[in-house]
Amino acid sequence: MEAQATAAVKEALAALYHHPDDATRTAADRWLQQFQHTLDAWQVADSLLHDESSNMETQIFCSQTLRSKVQRDFEELPSEAFRPLQDSLYALLKKFSKGPQKVRTQICIAMAALAVHVPVEDWGGGGIVNWLSDEMNSQQDFIPSFLELLTVLPQECSSHKIAARPERRRQFENDLRSSAEVALSLLTACLGIDQLKEQVLEGFASWLLTSELIHFTVSRESNGITEQLPLIQVLIPYVMGLKEQLKDSSKDEEDVKAIARLLADMGDSYVELIAAGSDDAMQIVNALLEVTSHSEFDISSMTFNFWHHLMRNLTDRGSYASYGSEASINTERNRRLQLFRQPFEILVSLVSFRVEYPELYHTFSEEDQRDFRHSRYAVSDVLLDATDVLGGDPTLKILFTKLIQACGNGQNQKWQPVEAALFCIQAIAKSVSVEENEILPQVMSLLPSFPHQEQLLQTVCSLIGAFSKWIEAAPSELLILPPLVDILNKGMSTSEETAAAASVAFKYICEDCRRKFSGSLDGLFQIYQIALSGVGGYKVSSEDSLHLVEALSNVKLPQVVADAVNRYWPTLKNIFDQRAWDTRTMESLCRSCKFAVRTCGRFMGFTIGAMLEEIQTLYQQHNQACFLYLSSEVIKIFGSDQACANYLANLIQALFGHTIQLLRTIQDFTARPDIADDCFLLASRCIRYCPDLFVPTEMFPRLVDCAMAGITIQHREACKSILSFLSDVFDLAKSPEGEKYRELINTVILQRGAVLTRIMVASLTGALPSSRLEEVSYVLVSLSRSFGGNMLSWARECITLVPPQALTDSERSRFLNIISDASSGSSLGSITDRFAEISEVCRRNKTVQDIVQGALRPHDLSFTVAPQPL
Repeated sequence: MEAQATAAVKEALAALYHHPDDATRTAADRWLQQFQHTLDAWQVADSLLHDESSNMETQIFCSQTLRSKVQRDFEELPSEAFRPLQDSLYALLKKFSKGPQKVRTQICIAMAALAVHVPVEDWGGGGIVNWLSDEMNSQQDFIPSFLELLTVLPQECSSHKIAARPERRRQFENDLRSSAEVALSLLTACLGIDQLKEQVLEGFASWLLTSELIHFTVSRESNGITEQLPLIQVLIPYVMGLKEQLKDSSKDEEDVKAIARLLADMGDSYVELIAAGSDDAMQIVNALLEVTSHSEFDISSMTFNFWHHLMRNLTDRGSYASYGSEASINTERNRRLQLFRQPFEILVSLVSFRVEYPELYHTFSEEDQRDFRHSRYAVSDVLLDATDVLGGDPTLKILFTKLIQACGNGQNQKWQPVEAALFCIQAIAKSVSVEENEILPQVMSLLPSFPHQEQLLQTVCSLIGAFSKWIEAAPSELLILPPLVDILNKGMSTSEETAAAASVAFKYICEDCRRKFSGSLDGLFQIYQIALSGVGGYKVSSEDSLHLVEALSNVKLPQVVADAVNRYWPTLKNIFDQRAWDTRTMESLCRSCKFAVRTCGRFMGFTIGAMLEEIQTLYQQHNQACFLYLSSEVIKIFGSDQACANYLANLIQALFGHTIQLLRTIQDFTARPDIADDCFLLASRCIRYCPDLFVPTEMFPRLVDCAMAGITIQHREACKSILSFLSDVFDLAKSPEGEKYRELINTVILQRGAVLTRIMVASLTGALPSSRLEEVSYVLVSLSRSFGGNMLSWARECITLVPPQALTDSERSRFLNIISDASSGSSLGSITDRFAEISEVCRRNKTVQDIVQGALRPHDLSFTVAPQPL
């Protein structure tokens, strides 16, 4: 049997790499992937790796197969197979010590994964690191292999590709912590081997990058810095000795990146030590400033996390708790802030030029342009960090100096440096005081003089919006606003990008300077109408026109805005009727109506009735989610108004009735996630603001059934809305306000409880992504607290369906204990953490996850509701 499987693998590999037909290669690839999931793959991969006649293609495939089997399928093997597997991997590690490196790396990862699976006592020699130490001393011919294994160990420590149970993973992390000094000593001892220096450097970087293993040197669990100082003293001098190599032109870029990364990681790891401000610490800070000053952004940006963490440590009062009295804390805090003032001033100067547009930006690919934009955002974050240490106004002075230098004498002025300085200034706007009266008046007076180059104009518009609060506070005699509005109008008609920035700026200006705009509402409405109609030369997209709508609503004068809305309603209704098929236009209009409802409330008078009639009709014709979204705002504002009860009840019934017809199966939910999202957002609003109009109706149980059908939708927002609706239902039943609905809700949920619980347990254990854990846990907790004993029975019924190869009896009991504790009032945080462990156990590899989901079958459940008892 093994011989046949081996021959089949060789044949498939030959076809994959050498057959001229694409279909044959694709079929071979598919077969090989399926083979990797079989039991035979263990023996075949191992045999072919030991076979001297195997070619490179076979070695690579088999090493990848063996690595993945050890990572995810170790449980397939009987317990007595561990020792032969360990011996075989060790033999292969020595065999491939000199390459091929791809194969050696896979063997190293396999050995690291094996060490995660088995306890120290099973491995022998005091654990894998101590075992490695012995082997490196006695088998020096194979040191390259041993070094690579030592390097991948901390990387695999946190790898969730390894299907280990949480408690075993934690134990392995503890084992590595206790072996950290041995590992670093081994690496230090290898520094004398010239041909291995690069590999040793990678080893140090690997152990430094693993926060669980190195950050313990400065954690409370390791008794702090003092006890671990010997280990720190091994690391810091070595890493600092590499600093000069940053300037060595003979070093290739990858070597420089490795050194820079090591320096940055050291800074991150020992930021608490550095923040104390010793002479040695300041040497590290100066070294990191050198990395920040590197011409390559990819290298410079490696330090950005360090500067953020240093800022947090310097400014967070918790960092000074050991100093006792308030006076001592303030003295030490001020000392440190003063000490680090100059490095942060240098930092501002070093990063500010990074945002300057390259001369050939217009030739960049879309991907390169996106990367450049992301680099500007990263620099913005660094500048904000600097303001926390230096203060916003002093940082503004540094950046204003850059702006004046960029402006020069006005002759042959390039727009790029000017734009860069303005971009940096707008990035720190929130940190600049509204009382600042030295620099900002000069900046604002310069803005009208700049050319209307597209990127420069876009940044100028963004800057105007960013300083809206300062503009409102500025003395009226400065007459700042009129020329700035002229700039924004120019931005509206230059390009889509400048129009987007101008629209956002209008929103902020109207929000913060509304007293200055209150007499100009008709003008604002005309701007919005021009933008929406596309007539008049504005370049505003449908999405960006929403900011103009928000700008209008931010003029907080309900009666005045309502009068304007009522006057313009015929225009808006005409657009509703003529453009109902256009999703973007409808979204823009619904957002407009939402802000009108929010701003005007009951001042809208007859218009609100006309608006909701339009919504109800158009939703049933065009199935657009924005109508549900607008209805949610209406329910929030008018839900408790008894005068609106009849109309709102009809609206709710019509909207939900139509939605239920659209969302019958999980496939329907997947095809219409926006409808699902806004439907259950609306349902939650009904629960909170007008339960009388919803819960006692026949629509309520139908919507609960609809929610159950869609729980496992993969779309994040839709899923969250469904889960929030369900938890709102359970919470209502438990609340004093919901007492009158309790019997009705209990009847609905008790009929569906077993099925609902099974779907939720399936969601916890793999039907939904692990990122939904918090929401799923909350629903389970709410269900447990509302239906205690019943919930425990439902949970026991579904957890017993899961076979023992996925969950042990102990793990099943642990799950039921969590449900029991949830019903008795244990904190949500602790319950969620305990659910997370059960979730991880059930997702530890694809085989286990498939077993669990195959047992619970959430998509195959019936939603037939039992008849109510007479």
